[in-house]
Amino acid sequence: MRAPSVHSIPENAVKKVLYVALVAALGAATSAQAEVRFSGFGQFVVGQTNHEGERFAQVAADDNNYDHDLNVERDSLVAVQMDADLGERVSATAQVLASGRKDFHPELAWAYLNAKLGNGFSAKVGRQRIPFYRYSDYLDVGQAYPWVRPPVAMYNQPWSNADMVNLSHNAYLGKWYSQAQAFVGRFDGEIYGHDSGVDAKLQKVRGASWEMEYDEWLSLRAAYVVGNVTVTGTALDQVTTALNAYGQGARAERLDYSADKGSFKSLGFRIDRADWLVIGEYAEFGVDDSVLDGVDRHDWYATVGHRFGAVMPHVSYGRRDARIAGEALAGLPATSPLFGPVYASLANQQLDESFKSVGVRWDVTDKVALKADWTRYRSDIVGTADGDLLSAGVSFTF
Repeated sequence: MRAPSVHSIPENAVKKVLYVALVAALGAATSAQAEVRFSGFGQFVVGQTNHEGERFAQVAADDNNYDHDLNVERDSLVAVQMDADLGERVSATAQVLASGRKDFHPELAWAYLNAKLGNGFSAKVGRQRIPFYRYSDYLDVGQAYPWVRPPVAMYNQPWSNADMVNLSHNAYLGKWYSQAQAFVGRFDGEIYGHDSGVDAKLQKVRGASWEMEYDEWLSLRAAYVVGNVTVTGTALDQVTTALNAYGQGARAERLDYSADKGSFKSLGFRIDRADWLVIGEYAEFGVDDSVLDGVDRHDWYATVGHRFGAVMPHVSYGRRDARIAGEALAGLPATSPLFGPVYASLANQQLDESFKSVGVRWDVTDKVALKADWTRYRSDIVGTADGDLLSAGVSFTF
């Protein structure tokens, strides 16, 4: 019997082998009486819109969204992490997370090996967080940021983790502390929510991020990520199926997400000095040869907060903007039965939205914080409903 080639091995099997190897390594470390550390975090959040019929703007396509009925699941979660030293230079990390937006279905969120290579260099191999944003590594750790949830105006990518190889370098440059990383990897799985039916692939993911911190009060950050994007299971599938049925295969390919090149660029800063906190981030992204091609998408937000002892009120403003790109309509008569569905697919990418919020955080202890936010969402796109969301919760670490 001939052994299967590497290309014939299912990707899920490769993931399982990786995860089993990591768990086995952690178990071996435990049995060998190596230093094993357990920690965890979580948050319980309740929220609802102000009026009947309102649904707060989200990017997720699942049904577990905020409306006028009190929602206690969407942003609630709990996670347990285990770290083990496998030697002087090698460690293993595994994190299991149960999120309310995925019906509290436990998932292996992180599972990677980390090797210290010397001279400030280290390498990670396994399931990790894609460093899109400033708070990507702490996306689920409510203790790490002042809001109940990171600003929706910016933090709206439907995927956050990938199986990657990551090379990083840390160094002091005078009063500046530099953290740089470069990575390659891929993602293949369900997005938006448990049993959402929307599957995605990010292939040939690669990119870099660099953060510089000055004298522990000023932080500057930049990131760039590219990859090939494939998405199935959305309403767009119906449009492309109809186009193919009418002999419009090239137009269907122009709209769908089928191994199309996507790019993401972001800049961010943080100022934390004399009880004042100012945070801001800006991002641009798109997917070539898809419904997102040429929409000129821009997301940004800014937050200002001031500490009064353990209490910090804060205000935020954010925007999402994207235009309609009509190239996919070229040559399609307005009288065609396909014109309406194609135009609607393109129009759904248009954004002209603002997010205004006020909130407060109270650090009850160094491991427990109470938070409350009120966010007003407004859209200038005809047919898009506005919404106001009031939410509150407790975040904790252990």
